[in-house]
Amino acid sequence: MKINRLISVLIIAAGFITPALAGPNHDLKPKHGGIVAESRDVTLELVVLGDQVHLYISDHGKALNMKELIGKLTILSGSVKTEHNFAPAEQYLAATGIANLTKGSILVATITGYQGKTLNARFVYK
Repeated sequence: MKINRLISVLIIAAGFITPALAGPNHDLKPKHGGIVAESRDVTLELVVLGDQVHLYISDHGKALNMKELIGKLTILSGSVKTEHNFAPAEQYLAATGIANLTKGSILVATITGYQGKTLNARFVYK
């Protein structure tokens, strides 16, 4: 009986502690109108603009230095697979020459160069 009560108290306490640990800048709401994913506590937002894809990356709300990052974008659209390199821009990484994106296409971003980590994020184009 006492163990069940203790477990209940711990579960309730965990519900209050978890949001506090995430902090106010650790949300997954799009800030640039794109699709958001998370990898290793880093937020990645993918924005498709015509034949370009912009990838915004932040760690708890703080934008990363894009010039330190190297990245690749893999697109799976039906049975077609294409790969594009990301180039650093001021506030995002950019991949150009994007074609044949259809609803349901899968875009996989692989980024290296941030604190020795490799970030992988999967997005579904809507």
